[in-house]
Amino acid sequence: MKIKTHLWDGLILFLVTAFLILPLALTFFYSVFTEWMDILPTGFTLSFYAGIFSDGAFINSLLRSIVISIVPVVICTIAILLVLYVITLYVPKLEKYIEILCNIPYAIQGVILAAGIISLYSGKPGFLSNRIFLLVGAYCIIILPYVFRGLKNIIGALNVRCVIEAAQVLGCSKLHAFFTIVIPQMKRGIISTMMLAFTMIFADFVVVNMIAGSAFRTAGIYLYQTMSKSGQTSSAIIVILFITTLLISTFTLMIQNKAIKSTKGRKA
Repeated sequence: MKIKTHLWDGLILFLVTAFLILPLALTFFYSVFTEWMDILPTGFTLSFYAGIFSDGAFINSLLRSIVISIVPVVICTIAILLVLYVITLYVPKLEKYIEILCNIPYAIQGVILAAGIISLYSGKPGFLSNRIFLLVGAYCIIILPYVFRGLKNIIGALNVRCVIEAAQVLGCSKLHAFFTIVIPQMKRGIISTMMLAFTMIFADFVVVNMIAGSAFRTAGIYLYQTMSKSGQTSSAIIVILFITTLLISTFTLMIQNKAIKSTKGRKA
């Protein structure tokens, strides 16, 4: 029975892995061949990748995508941490209302959100009419439910009140204890939540196209403009975006692991 169970587990894992990896693998193969008119492609080439990396517009759009994805994630994470600090230690009765408020964006489609923001703030004086500012705000709204849920679950797994009370006995303030004792314990979960939020908006096209348009050309807009010109080039861009996300995730995890090892070394 155990052997059969292991076989079924292995088969299910293989099927799920194939289901996730196969589309990306086919996209990659399509991007390195000039023709795919039969079962097997013909004409191996890396010219599509060379053309993309030699285009300064793509590099700029990729950097814009990274920056415009990181900024909302950082802002939203800091804001939610402060909110959780307040409702956990001072007004826990507000938690259910804050949760309802943060879950509202689940029901708002990106098109509706972008159209609403444009109609509300378009033509307003000052920074409210700045399209980049509006785009950052829109992304904060989109990732808000996921950041709140992730951070709330992490705090729920910790006995924050007891930790804060113990720190207060030793002469530490609540705010200082929260950010120097509680937050380091949440580090791994915070990074995972931030990476989830980052990947959600990194390759966005709909919202950025409606709010910023050609004034802020991101990788998503660059990809859309390329799709009508060359299928292989657009496939190569998709692969590059995936690898970029993978590299950022790997780099973040490396920093996280180094921080954890250094903390353990200090304790030892």
